This record gives sequence, C-alpha cells and structure tokens, in this order.
Amino acid sequence: MASTWGWRVLKFAADLVLMLLVGAAIWAAWLGWDHTYYYEAGARHGPYRPAQVVACAVTVLLAAGLLALRWNPFVVAIGITVGFWWVWTVDAAGQDSAGLYVIGSILVMFGLAAGTALASMVGYVLRRLLHRGAEAGLQPPAIPDA
Repeated sequence: MASTWGWRVLKFAADLVLMLLVGAAIWAAWLGWDHTYYYEAGARHGPYRPAQVVACAVTVLLAAGLLALRWNPFVVAIGITVGFWWVWTVDAAGQDSAGLYVIGSILVMFGLAAGTALASMVGYVLRRLLHRGAEAGLQPPAIPDA
C-alpha cells in the first residue's frame, strides 16, 4: 500500500513540474523576449503589444484546456499559473525601479488562476464526456462518401 502512495506522490510531483515548465515556456515564447517600449500617439506603451498579450492568453487557455484532457485539472491549473506567474514576476522585478511590478504581479496571478481554472475544468468535463461516450460504445458519425 505504501508503494502505491509513494508512486502517486511522485507522479503528482512530476506532473506539477511539467505544468510549471509549460507555464514558463508559454511566457518565454510570447512575452519573455520583448523588453522594448514604444510610442504611439505621443504616449509610451509596452513592453508588450496588445496582440501579443491576447495571443499569450489564448495559448494559456488552450494549453490548460487541452492538458486537462489528460492530466489532473488541479495540477494543470496550479502548475501553469505558478510557472507563468513566477517568471513574469522575476522578469518584471528586474525591469521596474518604482515597485509597481508587485501590483502587476498580483493582477497576473489572479487572472491566470481564474483563466486556467476555468479552462482546465472545461477540459476535464470534455474528458469525462468523451470517456462516458467511449464506455457506452458511441462512435463518431460516419462521413458519407461524396
């Protein structure tokens, strides 16, 4: 019995580390490389463009939903949130002299937590529905020949 418990803890830890890496990788792919501020209509903006942030958010949501089809949705949501949030916070702290990164970090953390929780729950519900359909012997509809 103890060995089963040990394997479960090890699997949980391995899955969590994987999700932490996924979150950090999404940040690195979309936001980690851009530290350039730009001027638009006389105002300073940046370092991220709006389309960059939207694409990053869509990637986070898709990753959380799709990964929850296979992994524990709690581990997916926590791992992606903490992995992304941690690298975002460390990067922002290195660039901010006023200390406002703390406010941004809190907002990023809550936004990520809500988004990944919702997306991973959707993935989990889809997994349950697909599993239930497979148990009932349901097959996808056949595609008629043209």
